[in-house]
Amino acid sequence: MIETSSTIIKNEDVSERTNASIRVNVGLLDTLMTLAGELVLSRNQLLQGVNTDNTGATEVASQRIDMITSELQETIMRTRMQPMANILNKFNRIVRDLSQQLGKSIEMVIEGKDVELDKTIIESISDPLTHLVRNSVDHGIETPEERKKAGKKPAGSITLRAFHDAGQVNIVISDDGKGLNPEKICALAVSKGLVSEQQTAVMTEKQKMEMIFLPGFSTAPNITDISGRGVGMDVVVTNIENIGGIIELDSKTGKGTKIQIKLPLTLAIIPSQITSVGSDRYAVPQVNLNELLRIPVDQIKEKIEKVGDADVVRLRGELLPLLDLSKMLEIEKKYVDRQKGIKLSDRRENIADRRSKQILEKGESTLEESIDSSSWRTRKSKDRRSGVNNAINIAVVSSGAYKYGLIVDQLHDSEEIVVKPVGRHLKKCTAFAGATIMGDGKVALILDITNLAQMAELSTMTEVNQIVSGAGQVQTIKEKTALLTFRNSETEFFAVPLDGVERIERIQTSAIEQIGESKVVQYRGGALTLCELSQVADTAALELSEHQEIIVFRVGTRELGLMVTPPLDTVAVFLNIDEATLKQPGISGSMIIKDQTTLIIDVAELARQVRPEWF
Repeated sequence: MIETSSTIIKNEDVSERTNASIRVNVGLLDTLMTLAGELVLSRNQLLQGVNTDNTGATEVASQRIDMITSELQETIMRTRMQPMANILNKFNRIVRDLSQQLGKSIEMVIEGKDVELDKTIIESISDPLTHLVRNSVDHGIETPEERKKAGKKPAGSITLRAFHDAGQVNIVISDDGKGLNPEKICALAVSKGLVSEQQTAVMTEKQKMEMIFLPGFSTAPNITDISGRGVGMDVVVTNIENIGGIIELDSKTGKGTKIQIKLPLTLAIIPSQITSVGSDRYAVPQVNLNELLRIPVDQIKEKIEKVGDADVVRLRGELLPLLDLSKMLEIEKKYVDRQKGIKLSDRRENIADRRSKQILEKGESTLEESIDSSSWRTRKSKDRRSGVNNAINIAVVSSGAYKYGLIVDQLHDSEEIVVKPVGRHLKKCTAFAGATIMGDGKVALILDITNLAQMAELSTMTEVNQIVSGAGQVQTIKEKTALLTFRNSETEFFAVPLDGVERIERIQTSAIEQIGESKVVQYRGGALTLCELSQVADTAALELSEHQEIIVFRVGTRELGLMVTPPLDTVAVFLNIDEATLKQPGISGSMIIKDQTTLIIDVAELARQVRPEWF
C-alpha cells in the first residue's frame, strides 16, 4: 500500500505485541532497487570473469560487489530507522498529568525528536523511559513551597534530550530537583536488608547512589499508583542491558539528577571483537568491550593475584576479576610446548599457575607442601609455557555493575557481524546472546557478558573492593597517573600529566615568528602561541635546533605550545609530588622518576604566567 511519499512494508516475523509494519520513504526504496540492479550486473561480471579465467575482471567485480554490499547494508538499515518523536511526544502529557496530580509545577523540555533509532530498540525503551520520567516527577522535583525555601524557581524543569555520539544514540533525562541523598539511600538499603553496614562503609558516593538500581529498592514512604511498589529501576537497567545499552547515573544533592542511556543504533548488525577458544570463535560486542590486554608469560606471576578465591588482575590501580572462558564453556585448554612446538593439554588449575607468588605468601612451613623444591629450581628456568604463543590474552569487558577480564586463547580482528537468533535447542544456554556466520561460512556465537558474569558468580566491582578492604590485602588502591616526560636542557628533567596534552608536534625553527614579546607559529590555519619554561621559572634557556618539538596544551578554548628538548617519553607512576622544595611559578613540585629529579609542570599556572590576558 503506497501513500503520497511513503509505503508500508509488512513484517510477519515481528512479535504480535508490536506494530508489525513500518513506514518507509519511497526514495529509500528507489535506492534499494538501484543497488539491487547494480548487484545483479556485478554478479554477471564476476561469473564471466570466473568462467573465462580472467583474474583481473574477477578482482574488479569482487571489489564492486564489496562496495555495493556495504551501500546495500547501510540503506536496508535505514529502512528500520524511525524518529524518536514517536515515543518522545507522549511525555509532555505524562508530565503534565502527573504534576497536576502531585500538586507540582513542572516544565518539560524535549530535544532531539528527529534522532532516528532502530524500530525494535524504540519499542524496547518506551517503558524504561516512561519509568525514568515518572521518577523525576515523583521523586526528583520538589513542590513549589519546597523549591522556594531552597532558593529555586517555583517551577521545576525536566529535560529529555536525544543525540548521536560515537556511533551510539544517547538519551539524557535530567532534572533540577533535590537530587539523591547517598546517606539516606544507604540507610534505606540497610533497613531493607539489601546490603550490610560494613558494605556501605567502603562505598563511594557514586556507588551509594547506584544502589537505587538494586531489586526491591524504593525511596517512596507509601505505596501509590505512581511509586513505592519496590519494582522499577532494576527492571529499567535489565531492559536497557538486554538491548545492548548501558545506563549511567549522576546526581548532586539539592542540585538535580542526570541519567544517561547509551544505545546501539541497531540490533541487526553490531561491531564486535572476534576471539577464539580452542578451535571455536566467539564474538564480544564492542559496546561491552573496554580494552584488550596481553600479559607475557614471564609477567603472569606478578600481574595476576588472588583476592579470596578469585583471580584478579591489577589494571591502573583497579582490581578486575578474571573469568576463563575455556573453563566456563568446558573446553579443554591447550598450551604450546616451547621445545616441541606442539599443543599439549594444560593441567594448571590456577591462572597464575602453582608457582605464583601467592603460594609462597601463604605462610606454609615448607615449600615442599606445594611443590618439590628441586622441581622448583629445575623447572623455573625451563618453563615449557614460555614464548609469545603462551601469553594470556584478556578482553576487559563491562556490563552494568559488572566489569571483568575475559581470558581467551586468541584475539582476532574486529568485525561488523549480522546477529542471528540461536535455535530453540540453545535457548537455555544463557552464555550466548545470539550467533553469526563468519566469512568462511562457520558459525561464531555471540557472548552475553552479563550472563557470563552471573553464571561464574563473579563479584561486581563494588563487591571486589569490599572483599579487598575486608581481607586487609589492599588498604588504599592508588591509581597510577600517566606522565609525559621531556627535558629542557641536558640536566633538567620535566613531566606533565598526559591527559592534559592535546598533541605533540615538530616544527621548523625558522617558522617561529616574534610578534612583540610573544613567539607564535602558523598552525592549522591560525597562530599558536609558543613559550619556554625559562620565561616563567628559574630554568636554563632552551637551546633551539633546526627542528623544534612542541607540546600543545588546550587551555580553555585556546591552545598553548611549550617548546621542549627531546627525547619525549611516557611513564605511569603513583603521584607523590614534593610541593615544597622546588615549587615555583609554572612548577607544582618535583618527583623522583627513573632516578632523576623531575619537575612537574602546572599547565594552568604556566598559561596564566605566559598569557595573563586569557584569564
